[in-house]
Amino acid sequence: MNKDFHFVLLIPHRDMAGPLRTLSRFLFASGLPGAWSFPQAAPLALVKRPLSPAALQSLASNLRSAAQDSAGGKINLGPPELVPCPLFHGFFGPTLDLSPPPLPYPGVLYPFPRIVLCTGVVARGDAVLLTDIPDIPPVSPAFFRAAMVANMTIRPLIPEPPENYSFTWRIGKPRWLPSYRKPRVADPKG
Repeated sequence: MNKDFHFVLLIPHRDMAGPLRTLSRFLFASGLPGAWSFPQAAPLALVKRPLSPAALQSLASNLRSAAQDSAGGKINLGPPELVPCPLFHGFFGPTLDLSPPPLPYPGVLYPFPRIVLCTGVVARGDAVLLTDIPDIPPVSPAFFRAAMVANMTIRPLIPEPPENYSFTWRIGKPRWLPSYRKPRVADPKG
């Protein structure tokens, strides 16, 4: 029997899909077998069960506030990094300049310490493959503002051992981050 894994994701606007697919294609051609095994999204937490719609909406608001406060509403992409996940593969991709959001929701098993936009999953034994990849090109554009959060369920197609890259996934109904609003500047004339 296959075990399902549940994640909460940050999914960038579809304008980022092409550039992220280009990076996944590069990684796959460079020898990373898990480059197409996960949607191009940023895992925020491994959870016991999907979050409720209200919890997703709260999370979306928290993420918008964090992006608005730190970067004028932009979520910037940085250099790629591998972030391990207990019980599952690691996630490799561009880092995001967002601090991991607070996740005070029941059933959160593992909140990720750093947020990366996954362009490839990496089994524990395959992390050495990343050292063989030549200079990884940056993603352009290097930021996005519009994004959503959603639950995702992954089901491995092949039972143990977990070092395989064959999965099906289903993404639940997303919740958009609230629109970016420029801060109001007080009129000096009153």
